[in-house]
Amino acid sequence: MKKVVLLPNPHKDAEFSVSRRIAEVLRSVGIVVCIDRAFGTDLFGLAEVFSVLPADAQLLLVVGGDGSVLDASVFAIEHDLPLLGVNLGKLGYLSEVETGEIEKLARLADDAFCTEEKMLLCTERIVNGRSVDRSERLALNDVVISHETYLGITDLRLSGGSGSVHYRADGMILSTPAGSTAYSLSAGGPIVSHSVDAVLATPVCPHSFFNRSILFSPQEQIDVQNAGQDTLRVSVDGRHFSDLLPGEICRVTVSGRKVRFLTFRDNNMFSVLFRKMKTMEEIQ
Repeated sequence: MKKVVLLPNPHKDAEFSVSRRIAEVLRSVGIVVCIDRAFGTDLFGLAEVFSVLPADAQLLLVVGGDGSVLDASVFAIEHDLPLLGVNLGKLGYLSEVETGEIEKLARLADDAFCTEEKMLLCTERIVNGRSVDRSERLALNDVVISHETYLGITDLRLSGGSGSVHYRADGMILSTPAGSTAYSLSAGGPIVSHSVDAVLATPVCPHSFFNRSILFSPQEQIDVQNAGQDTLRVSVDGRHFSDLLPGEICRVTVSGRKVRFLTFRDNNMFSVLFRKMKTMEEIQ
């Protein structure tokens, strides 16, 4: 690897100390570091500043937490760049490198890494059987349908395959395998290996004894209808919001596109998850 685009996080790395250390490690092994002019810094002469993304860029290196990686995934998908995260958040499950492991990035110079593809979800709004709005943002983690104020109960009809089920719940989470360790896990959903292509439907605090998640195949079309009288809210990775009026359907399908992540494969996903969860328990 010869050229990397570094995406700092001024909110979590206010002095750019972590970003500067990353640039130093990469430069020491002959990798060119590029940074968008919008950040107003060349990291003390360690990075090349650009206004237009260099055509020969090979990686988007993101500094921050899971939210930073989710936002960067939009840019990565648009420009077909793989992602690698350096964690400055609490859990940082989508990040490959912790701040105490920055020297590990030197391996990029020798191409000593693997690439993993992660599934993405598409959403569209269906009114009277017709698609009227399709989200431009693809979900790396999840699509969440909840009450407009987040305080009310939703009436939802979940359909997929040849059947449907009605829920009264605080909301519904449609997640990818990557998203199974995010909000879905907090709502009681199972952990799904990233090697499994599937869509996981997990109700949030259902007012029913039927509170189990449902696993759908990636070929299935999943419809969640607003079966109540209130306006609901649809979010994509917690960022893109749209309304779902009574009677309307949020249709979720697997995208034909995927986002690529770089990994050094020092650990499998389960060992990483358990280690980070143990760290969270110690922090709390």
